[in-house]
Amino acid sequence: MFFQDERNLMIALDSDGKFIRIDPPGHPKTSIDLRISCQRITTGQRLLDEKIDTMLKACRECNSDIPPLLPPPAIARTKDGRSMLVEALLLPRELGELIGGARFILAVREVSSPLISRKSRMRHSLGLTATEADFADFLARGMSVKEASERLCISVWTGRSHLRSIFQKTDTHRQGELIALLNQEKL
Repeated sequence: MFFQDERNLMIALDSDGKFIRIDPPGHPKTSIDLRISCQRITTGQRLLDEKIDTMLKACRECNSDIPPLLPPPAIARTKDGRSMLVEALLLPRELGELIGGARFILAVREVSSPLISRKSRMRHSLGLTATEADFADFLARGMSVKEASERLCISVWTGRSHLRSIFQKTDTHRQGELIALLNQEKL
């Protein structure tokens, strides 16, 4: 384990997506209902296990020469009603070398309340389709139209078509104006 407390768990993975066991000196061990065996993580809760499996698979399939297309963070509800955020994070090589050669961190953490994602808010308040919301979210995170299109595995022309539709639905005319709208807290 890289880090663990009552509400957070971070697991280090090497460039092949295999677990790296790291126990920081002096770090107290706490218990968590999590089983790690044979390069698999299980919690006993189907939805959360599926989210974790998706993240692990993406890390294992990542080619180190190409920036990884890791799945976006996902929220799963536990049997006892808690919300767990699951995400895979790419580590800078220098930082990874400091922590046992890790290339990825799989983070599983409890969030205090179910988060309504920005994409969900965009879909409901702006009337965007799921793909348009994904595309707009990538733009709001600073990606270009080309980068967002590549992430969604669509052509740049299709990406521009989505952008035109998003402009129409949001009554915006420039990407800067759209990004400002999307980054408003109330959206």
